[in-house]
Amino acid sequence: MVQSKLDRLAVVYAAGSTSPLTIKASSLGVCDVVILFDNDCSEKDKKEIELLKKYITSYDISGLCEEEIIEILNKEDVKGILTFSEYKLPIVSSLSEKMNFIGHSKEVVQALTDKYKQREFLAKDNINVVKHTILNRENYLECYEKVGFPAILKPRVGAGSKWTKRIESLEELKDTLNEFPENIEYILEEFLEGDPSLDGKYYGDYVSVESIHEHGESKQVCITAKLPLTKDFSETGMFIPHPFSKSLEDKILEVESKAIKALGITSGITHTEIKLTADGPRIIEVNGRLGGYVSEIIKRASGIDLVKAALMIALGHKIHMNLSLDSVSKVVFEIFLDSPRVINSVFCGLDGLEKVKKIKNIMHVEVRKNIGDILDYRYGTENNIGVVYGDAENFEEFEKTINFVRQNIISKFSDRGGE
Repeated sequence: MVQSKLDRLAVVYAAGSTSPLTIKASSLGVCDVVILFDNDCSEKDKKEIELLKKYITSYDISGLCEEEIIEILNKEDVKGILTFSEYKLPIVSSLSEKMNFIGHSKEVVQALTDKYKQREFLAKDNINVVKHTILNRENYLECYEKVGFPAILKPRVGAGSKWTKRIESLEELKDTLNEFPENIEYILEEFLEGDPSLDGKYYGDYVSVESIHEHGESKQVCITAKLPLTKDFSETGMFIPHPFSKSLEDKILEVESKAIKALGITSGITHTEIKLTADGPRIIEVNGRLGGYVSEIIKRASGIDLVKAALMIALGHKIHMNLSLDSVSKVVFEIFLDSPRVINSVFCGLDGLEKVKKIKNIMHVEVRKNIGDILDYRYGTENNIGVVYGDAENFEEFEKTINFVRQNIISKFSDRGGE
């Protein structure tokens, strides 16, 4: 490890919104990185961590208790800690409090990671009240009477729309509970109908707001526009800038700001998902970490490095970077190659890649699945096969690019379990 006078920062790593290589790149000139990982870390990410061993310090903390992890943090003389993974927010919060570091409090993390508690917090402040209840296999009839149909069934704790489904009837609810894993606690929520005026558009009735919070002050970086969700609520792409009116933009930012205050968020980065309904923008959920795929598109569009910003906030460094997206002159996009609606099927490759790579608006096509990998739509966004990166001169050109990609890239799979 090269000696440095920079502060040392611990990153508790697991599947999330950025990679070890990106974290290291963003840390240059900011901090020295100490990566802590455990059995949740994928083999791909472990290989990246191994590749970086000359430039970072890393520890496998599998099976260690918090006191043992604190010993490592003290040994490495770290000055802060954070994570980019939804599932590691609780342990990072606990370690932050014990080490007197900057971070979400235990109460804030509970509101951010527990979807039921988050709805309770928002309802308490009368922010976009949505009917919701905790669900199990014994009380599903009672839950229906409280929420009604259509409704959304989702894990109480989770990310990426995994094990999430729109429910239309009692029979479907019962069947889905029997199909989905028993070891997950679920909630049932009122389904938020999208604004009918957006039907048939190339973009979706849903956006996210990316915000930075330091020393109790919040800065909204941008509204990230989305392509339409799949019927199972997996994302299919995103782009910047958004195509909405200034009036709607103001309403989106207003409801996000109210939600941030209601949840007591004072530090870090948030990714707030918002549904655009006929009655105005309504909160889907607030996430207490950087959103998946978001850092790449924002950095490419504007030069703003949200990973670097997160590292700086965790260390208490003042952010001096320009956080404006006013200079964005093109439509910068990511088009996701979403999986076919199959269960337990084997990925056999993609047709049409070379044809798509040749068009002027495409910068790169990333294939995230290997031949032989299992495809299962119930795993949500993590089941995406790949990402098409590019930019377009205007929205009309972008729409044509979307259509070209969808028409020409065809996924191949062998069926091992039906739809």
